[in-house]
Amino acid sequence: MYALHITFTSSAPAEQTRDGAVAFAEALRTVPGFVAKTWLVNGSHHGGFYLFTDRAAAEAYRDGPLVDGLRRHPAFADLEVRGWDVDESLGALTHA
Repeated sequence: MYALHITFTSSAPAEQTRDGAVAFAEALRTVPGFVAKTWLVNGSHHGGFYLFTDRAAAEAYRDGPLVDGLRRHPAFADLEVRGWDVDESLGALTHA
């Protein structure tokens, strides 16, 4: 498994981007190797923890059209993407 942590700021209120987020989630579900996303929000800061079957799938997603759409969205700024190896044996101890 491999994880991405993606964060950005949004100048639009969350209720204005809700429909777009639902469409994004539907598209994300079709990404090869995608396992799960935990959605994060704290005021104008948004993002998520994404889990993929392997690093190649995560990197393909990172370089693909959905993340590109985040980069180009006029209300989003300060996009950061970080990749992480997943320690599955420790994760199993905490129900991950």
